Amino acid sequence: MNEFQRATAYKIWIGDLINGSYTKGSGQFDMGYVEIFNKKISKVNLIGGVVDRFEGENYISLDVDDGSGIIRIKSWGEDRVALGDIAVGDLVLLIGKVKEYNNQIFVTPEIIRKLDNPLWLKARKLELTKLYGETKRSENRQSDEPESGANRADEPVNNIIMENVVEEKIEDSKTDAVSTIISLIEKLDFGDGADIEEVVKKSSITEANEIIQNLLMDGEVFEVRKGKLRVME
Repeated sequence: MNEFQRATAYKIWIGDLINGSYTKGSGQFDMGYVEIFNKKISKVNLIGGVVDRFEGENYISLDVDDGSGIIRIKSWGEDRVALGDIAVGDLVLLIGKVKEYNNQIFVTPEIIRKLDNPLWLKARKLELTKLYGETKRSENRQSDEPESGANRADEPVNNIIMENVVEEKIEDSKTDAVSTIISLIEKLDFGDGADIEEVVKKSSITEANEIIQNLLMDGEVFEVRKGKLRVME
C-alpha cells in the first residue's frame, strides 16, 4: 500500500526563494515548486522578522525578512486567523506552501508562530550559511497590495528585531544539541518510533524537551503515535 508522504519543508534563504523560477503543478492537486540547489521546493521552513502588514476585507498578508530578502505571506477567508495577532516587529517561524501570482513568489502559511528569542534568527542564519554558504541580499520587495494606510517598517530586519538586545555569540553547541536529539530519535526508532522520555534521558540535554517541541513545530520530526517520535524523511 502506498503511504501518503508530506512534502519536506525546506529551510532556505528567502533571497534564494524569491529569485527562483516557479513551476506550476502538472495537475489540480500537484503542488508547484521553485528549484533551488537541485531541490524542487514546494514547501518552506522560514524564520524572519515581520516588516509590513496589510489587511483587506477578506485577506491578511505579511512581509517577512530574514536579512537576505523579503517574502510575502498571504491568507484568505477563515485562514486569516493564523495571522491575526502577528504584528510588525515580531519574529516568526513559518511553515508554508510556495505559490506564485503576477510573477511574484509568495507563501501560504500552514504553521506560523512567534519566537520570543531573537537569537533564533541568528541561529537560523548560521545554519543556512553552513548549508548553502553566504548569500547576497535581494531587494525585489513585494508590492501587489496598496501601501496607503498599511503598517510600514523600512528599517532592515536586524534593526527591528535586535533593537535593545545585547549581541551574543551563537555557539555551535545549540546546533550540536539539535543534531544529538535527531540522531537519538533515529537510533531509538526500531519501527514504531522513538520513545520521547528515553530520548530525553539518553541525551542528557537540559533543554531536550524544548528542542523536541521545536523540531515538531519545524516539521523535522513527527509523532507516529502519542509519545513516539520519528524523523521526517
